[in-house]
Amino acid sequence: YDPWHKIHLRSLVDHKAPPTTLLNWTEEAELHFTALKQAITKAPALGLPDYQKYFHLHACEVEGVAIGFLLQQHGSTYRPLAYLSKKLDNIVTGMPACLCAVATALETSRLQMENP
Repeated sequence: YDPWHKIHLRSLVDHKAPPTTLLNWTEEAELHFTALKQAITKAPALGLPDYQKYFHLHACEVEGVAIGFLLQQHGSTYRPLAYLSKKLDNIVTGMPACLCAVATALETSRLQMENP
């Protein structure tokens, strides 16, 4: 995994623009996106759980998509054990932000439940 991929892709986003603003997607961006996608789905990127260590679940909701990562500390960094990206149903996306956050937490908590 090369952190340059993430840095390059983040530079495409204007954080002050509305979330519906289209990205200026280039061939170079596509190459970085493909490399990053392959890196996080290969065996070395996802670690095996160590049941003697704590699990850390990070979750957020972005434009109706629940995103979650189950991590464990490995030295001075965190190693991903599992991840989830799931479109929330229309009922949930129509709820107030606080309830949408609860639904996202529920969806992503399944990552932790599957890794006892």
